Amino acid sequence: MRPAPFRPRSALVAAAGVVVVVLSAVPPTRVPTVLAVSAVAAAAPLVGVVRHRPARPEPWLAVAAMLTCWGLALALAAPAYPVALALQAAGIAVAGGLFAVIFARQRRSGPQDRRRSRRETWGRRTDRLMVALVIGLALAQSATSLLDPALPWPTAFAPVDLVLVCLLLRFTASRADLGPSMRLLVAGGVTAAVYDCLCANTGVRVLGPEPVQNVVWTVAVLLFTAGSLHPGMTTAFSPRRLARLRSESARLLGSTPLLLVPVALSLLDGARVLPTAAYLATAAAVAALAIVRGAQTIRASERLARRDPLTGLANRRGLRVAFDDLVPTTADPALPVGRLAVLDLDDFKHVNDTYGHETGDHLLVAVGGRLADAIGGGGTVARSGGDEFVLLLRPAAPDVGDLLHAAFADPVALGELSFGVRASAGWVELTGASELPLALADADVALYASKDGDRGGATRFAPEQREQVLGSLALGADLRRLVSGDPAAGELVLHYQPLVALPDRRVRGCEALVRWRHPERGLLSPDTFLPVAEAQGHGAAIDAWVLREACRSALTWPDPTWTVSVNLGRSSMVCPDLAARVRTTLAATGLPAGRLHLEITEHDQLPADAAVLALHELAADGVGVALDDFGTGYTSVAYLQRYPISVLKLDRSVTGADASVALLRGLVGLADALGTTVLAEGIETDEQCARLAGLGVDAGQGWLFGRPMTADRLADLAAPVGNPT
Repeated sequence: MRPAPFRPRSALVAAAGVVVVVLSAVPPTRVPTVLAVSAVAAAAPLVGVVRHRPARPEPWLAVAAMLTCWGLALALAAPAYPVALALQAAGIAVAGGLFAVIFARQRRSGPQDRRRSRRETWGRRTDRLMVALVIGLALAQSATSLLDPALPWPTAFAPVDLVLVCLLLRFTASRADLGPSMRLLVAGGVTAAVYDCLCANTGVRVLGPEPVQNVVWTVAVLLFTAGSLHPGMTTAFSPRRLARLRSESARLLGSTPLLLVPVALSLLDGARVLPTAAYLATAAAVAALAIVRGAQTIRASERLARRDPLTGLANRRGLRVAFDDLVPTTADPALPVGRLAVLDLDDFKHVNDTYGHETGDHLLVAVGGRLADAIGGGGTVARSGGDEFVLLLRPAAPDVGDLLHAAFADPVALGELSFGVRASAGWVELTGASELPLALADADVALYASKDGDRGGATRFAPEQREQVLGSLALGADLRRLVSGDPAAGELVLHYQPLVALPDRRVRGCEALVRWRHPERGLLSPDTFLPVAEAQGHGAAIDAWVLREACRSALTWPDPTWTVSVNLGRSSMVCPDLAARVRTTLAATGLPAGRLHLEITEHDQLPADAAVLALHELAADGVGVALDDFGTGYTSVAYLQRYPISVLKLDRSVTGADASVALLRGLVGLADALGTTVLAEGIETDEQCARLAGLGVDAGQGWLFGRPMTADRLADLAAPVGNPT
């Protein structure tokens, strides 16, 4: 660790403080020194407020009033003792108000909806009981001293001061970061309480400036002065700073001064009014409670070591404990003992990207609660990390698929937001011979199989799945190499499928479709690798490459009026510089904006404002916007209102031979009302083409007109395609 830099100014201030303390210790200079330093301390908070401008100066004005009262009481002790007593009482009242402010602010800043465990609640009660015992002993000694005519009444204040010292030390030890200014103030308060205890124990309530005890007072006011003038005084009374607690072990250490209170009280002059047994009993009780508190802290630490700090579910260590309980080493190797399932939330990354990580954390907590409620006493729920959960199920627990349905049948409400949660799971049977690492690996393989297939379901592990999953993982690794520019990973290529006008079947443009020429797997379709690219965060980069290459290629086509359609994935839709990227590409390639069409598709968890402004800006430039696969989503009609759609591409499920004529007429009428062109996908026969043209469909796309082809074959499309009649 590097040593702290030497600051000459700080060293000079410390040296001046030492000189002042020495002057207060020497009888000839003690009185003027004590009075002068008291006056300076009373003015210091006012100077600090003027110089540093704290947002809330009221506590510092109270500090100034408190020190003024105490300084005047010290000066008037000899000539006007009753006035000095009144001023000291006023200062104590102000000090009590300051303590109330500190306590109230640290209480208000804590989270109001935080649920505490039973151990934590009992731990706090134990702390309060220890404090109550020492305060009770001090009050008993004070009250008994007041009733004893042989003792001067000021001795009744010494026990209270002693307890105050311990409470201040405990407060300091329990706070994580009080800051230099507040630490100096607390140190001044501790020293002032020690001074008051020494004075009260002499039988005189207010000493003048002459006694030697004023050396302690000088130290106290110097600490108050330093805290008031320090730049950190602007945040000294900040609720957020006051509420930051140390760890449980550090807070337990802060209770150590309470153990010394009974011993210190027994040494005061008023101690003879209580039997020795009272001090011994209190000391023993506080020590016993401290031991209990330590045991509670250790148990809580052990529990936290097995719990996920976010959700409160078991973590990996807790899962290991639960697994060892379920699968004991003495179990029959062939005996089924339960199931282990690994589940992962589908599209959770989109929640974090769209709504922020705090919302994502709240969703994880809610999901953990749903899973725990669904399982009940039939097993253990663990969070292994991120959005992945592990279910350890006893034989009588419900099926994994039924658990998922029970947990996520209803949307999860988080304030004004509502999330339809979907999770994919993989599970494996457990026997007496099962080992946790191998079971987790097998369940992970089944989970990958679920995600590659029908998401939202639960897949049982089968050995043949391992080769399939390893192939998918290898594909993801190759894709990362491809995006990074490694030529050994193959290359991306573009194929083009014609878009034709109906009924004359003349080509009006082409859709650019990306392929991956893999060195080992051959030509891969986009359905094979684009979902992997989106999951890895490379979707926008691939879309940018497709846009650039398609615009370049379109300039070489046989007809300069043909449009080129480029698909935008989810990553591109949430990209903040989408409009700038498209404009830059058009300017770099020289393609007119009117020849470019951007095709968008409904995406799960896509923000309502995703690319809305960008697409409207591009539409104003002349770029066309097509809504792809219309008829397959749930909110596509909302897309018609949200985006500047110029082409409505009907999905093949709507345009097939068995499609409803009434539905098609309704969709064409809707498009006509919106001024939108209708294009039918999946046209494969002449009869289908004629029927769609008769219903008013403007354009079509499908194998009847041509399969996706390379750019050098587009010259064959200059004439009408698909044997027009």
